[in-house]
Amino acid sequence: MSVYGFKAIDFQPEYFNFEYTFNFLTIFAAVTAIYGIFSFWITVKMCIFYLKHKHCNEMKKVLRPDVFRIFLLMQLWKEFHVFIDFLIVRIPLTSIFTAYCAESKPVLILKILSLLFIGVVYTSHLMTLAFCVQRVALLYAAEYQKDTISKVFDIIAPSLIIIGHCFGIPHFFSTTSCYQMDKPFPFGAIVITALTRDMRIYTIFYSMFSNASIILIIVTAILMFFKLLQKRKISSELHRKTDLKSEKVLTATMILILLPVVVPATLSFVNLFAPSAYPYIFLSRCICLDARAHFVSCYFYFTHHIFKKKEQPKNNIKVVCDVSPKRSISAHF
Repeated sequence: MSVYGFKAIDFQPEYFNFEYTFNFLTIFAAVTAIYGIFSFWITVKMCIFYLKHKHCNEMKKVLRPDVFRIFLLMQLWKEFHVFIDFLIVRIPLTSIFTAYCAESKPVLILKILSLLFIGVVYTSHLMTLAFCVQRVALLYAAEYQKDTISKVFDIIAPSLIIIGHCFGIPHFFSTTSCYQMDKPFPFGAIVITALTRDMRIYTIFYSMFSNASIILIIVTAILMFFKLLQKRKISSELHRKTDLKSEKVLTATMILILLPVVVPATLSFVNLFAPSAYPYIFLSRCICLDARAHFVSCYFYFTHHIFKKKEQPKNNIKVVCDVSPKRSISAHF
């Protein structure tokens, strides 16, 4: 039995002459791909915006470049997670490659996909934690400490990317194959995954890791909300200007980051302790991956007012980047 499916189709005669027919899973893959392309373009636009304006004080007064950079890295790896999920789950589920996998079993390709997938999964989790921890550290730090925190996370971020992808190495050496999904999926619906006896420890470790991540994200979110309320109260008492729009967008973004993480962690426990029930809720896993990647990026892009500002004329760009306007008390992100 595999992590997802229940029967390896390698060299199984009943799959050799399997013919693909249009099905619901093809529609599901196509629809999620269409809105996924749009979301990825939004993420790319935010990356371009960051590269063009990271040294401009006009952006710095409402967006800290260091926090924005971690946010973009987090969202990029979530987008990569969705992309590889198409290669190992959503497209194979349509059964378009079933006969090819049964007859040929391209072992090296399957191992590379498994290696990349697990690496991206762990890296996306680690970057989410980095974003939350950095956010809280900056909120509670004194002004003179913030540059040090920024430099520390400039080192931590690439280190976490390397560490996350190193977690995928054991998968390269495990037994990876194409597996038929259990009912209610139709005959020929497959996924690329590893054998359970090779990955039992991994499944337990991932469940512990993902749930520990959720706990840490919840803790950092609570600390963040408490500090924002405290700062808001102080600004009200001192009659200082507070950027409520930025604060609301950030709060909603943190909630959107948190909620989709809970369901996959729950599903990992279901897969561990009640594998027969897992196929019936399997597609909800894909929706949650999309929510983490696509909805967060789109919400942040379309609600944060920094992206709604009109482009400055070329002869004014230097002024915008050189002037150091007074920052409001809530210009944390």
